[in-house]
Amino acid sequence: MVDPAASTTASRPPAGRREPRPAAVEPCPECGALLGRGYPRCAICHAAVERYWRADWAALLAAEGIAPGSADERLLAEVVVAELERHPWTVVDYALTLLRCPECGAEWGGGPPACAACAMAFGNLWAPGLEAGATMNEHALRVGRWVARHPHRHSATVVAGWRLSLPLLLAGALPTTAEAQRINAWLKAGGDAADLAGPRTFAAIAAHARRDGAPR
Repeated sequence: MVDPAASTTASRPPAGRREPRPAAVEPCPECGALLGRGYPRCAICHAAVERYWRADWAALLAAEGIAPGSADERLLAEVVVAELERHPWTVVDYALTLLRCPECGAEWGGGPPACAACAMAFGNLWAPGLEAGATMNEHALRVGRWVARHPHRHSATVVAGWRLSLPLLLAGALPTTAEAQRINAWLKAGGDAADLAGPRTFAAIAAHARRDGAPR
């Protein structure tokens, strides 16, 4: 079904770049939070994040002559997961959303922390060749989507930090190490993520956390 020669790391285009990124960080017209922060509950935020994964998956379906929603699409998803290092990370991630874990029945890789099959699927997502050509921003956006999609697998602090970051990551931004450490320290110290919801840059979020008196 999938042509291995067309799926090698060397020949495939960079993942997640078929759709343009937002030019700026703006509020979502549906939920009112910065666009992407309501993922996956808000329909518009969900679409704003998923569009990059869906575009690459749709391109694969078109190349294979497979209709969305068909039995063949599910079969393709199974093939992709079985040979994940032949495909870009967006395609692998999206394939998992179409499959159910054989052990717990949840979205594969997103089940309860105790599920061994989901833990294995999650570990496989970070195979060395999977993110070939990805930028640091693209890697961060991928992690942010995963954490926001499966919050029960992560601590409340981790989830809060990535949800704060998603709108900025969508627009192509990336925090400095110092900014990320400042924000994480503030959240770990008990800071309310809602107090950091307004700023639209990582520098501004980190500055607010420092003004609020979080430990240095």
